[in-house]
Amino acid sequence: MARDRKKEVKLKKLLLVIWFLFIVTLGTFGYITYQKRDVIEEDLGFTTKFSYQTNANQDINALIITYLNAMARCDQDTLKSCVTNPSQFNNMTNIQSQSKIITNYNNINCYTVNGLDEDSTIVYAVSNISIVSIESTPLDMLGPYYVVKKDGEYLIDNSMHSEEVVEYMEKVNRTTDIQELYRMVKEDEDKCAEQDPAFKEFIERLNN
Repeated sequence: MARDRKKEVKLKKLLLVIWFLFIVTLGTFGYITYQKRDVIEEDLGFTTKFSYQTNANQDINALIITYLNAMARCDQDTLKSCVTNPSQFNNMTNIQSQSKIITNYNNINCYTVNGLDEDSTIVYAVSNISIVSIESTPLDMLGPYYVVKKDGEYLIDNSMHSEEVVEYMEKVNRTTDIQELYRMVKEDEDKCAEQDPAFKEFIERLNN
């Protein structure tokens, strides 16, 4: 009886070990699957997390909205406050010319991708734009902007980027999901051009 009892105890211990290993294996598999759930492999020699999140950071959204509204208003002081290199806006000639054509940005959505470090983010903005003398408000894709966090504040890094940052941004730009955003915007542009002769003429002038 004692020997049978020992065998029973050993069997229970063996079953507990097997069950424990099963749970650990299942948990490990689940974790790996979770980590890979949003990974996109490109034929670019790199792997990146799911290309973007939508309006994931309200502070970054606020920065981009402020920046684009300042572009439309030709607001020099606000533009300087949004970037790491304010001297870019010492001469506002180009901004003045642009603001006479694109008068407003509406329904701004920000699509963000992690940058090269925890304090940087790549941002694509998709917005309806108002064009002078044109009824349609087509979508436009703006950016990418390389946003950095400095002293707790988000700013658009408009300085000369390192080769590493430029290469990374180019790779992100070619990922499937970002290209889908470009296609979405182009389809909306084509639709507006079909319905609005004035906008079609505007696009044709830009492309010539």
